[in-house]
Amino acid sequence: ENNHLEEDILWSKDVAPLLKDIKSNVKEVCQYGYTEMVNNVIDHSESDILTIQLSVDYLNLKIQVSDSGIGIFEKIKTTLGLEHPKQAILELAKGKFTSDPENHSGEGIFFTSRVFDTFLIFSHQLRFIGFGNDDGFLFDERSDLPGTTVHMEIKKDSATLLKEIFDEYADPDKDPSFHKTRIPVELMQHEGESLLSRSQAKRLISRFDRFTEVILDFKDVTQIGQAFADEIFRVFTNKHPDVHLVTINTSTDVSNMIKRVQSTK
Repeated sequence: ENNHLEEDILWSKDVAPLLKDIKSNVKEVCQYGYTEMVNNVIDHSESDILTIQLSVDYLNLKIQVSDSGIGIFEKIKTTLGLEHPKQAILELAKGKFTSDPENHSGEGIFFTSRVFDTFLIFSHQLRFIGFGNDDGFLFDERSDLPGTTVHMEIKKDSATLLKEIFDEYADPDKDPSFHKTRIPVELMQHEGESLLSRSQAKRLISRFDRFTEVILDFKDVTQIGQAFADEIFRVFTNKHPDVHLVTINTSTDVSNMIKRVQSTK
């Protein structure tokens, strides 16, 4: 039962003693991911059950946190009024999303998914998988898995430093807060959907104004429509000149369309 549980107490009492021989940087990553994911279950899942699994072998350390609640993608869909739970993964990719902004910053999953070598979320008929500080992938599951399961893996000899990942999305000298994000635009292409409309663009740029820099990764996006590009690279940038949009991995067609709308006054 997860009533009255505290994630830091669970860590120090039940998990930390089992990791005495683990490198300090790896242990720090595990503590961060464990406490963030357990706290999500306690505060957001609406579940009465919390299941935690820890396994350590010769090469890897694995942590799995499961609940029987509403499901993370369904929770985000309901909170934001999205049409499909698949759209929820885009909001997780942006970061700074939380259904309880008074008590949470919305950074936990964003950073946890980037500090572990492998990060997976299973919930109902969707599965998200990420590999370290790279963009993740969304898959459909044939079976309906209740609640949410988060699986995290890291190599025991990993050199990952939690602070370095934090600093990558902040400026420790000027603005130590989480102010930069990277968005894999490919996540918008549900089932091969083309990126053509202003409505699609508005879903993408939702909450961009919470950041000072947004990196749009167009890997595996071969083309975009004029209305989609115009809403992002002319309308949004004119309304929010303080938000710096950076594009990477753009195809020739995507680059040309962006230049076309940016040249429009």
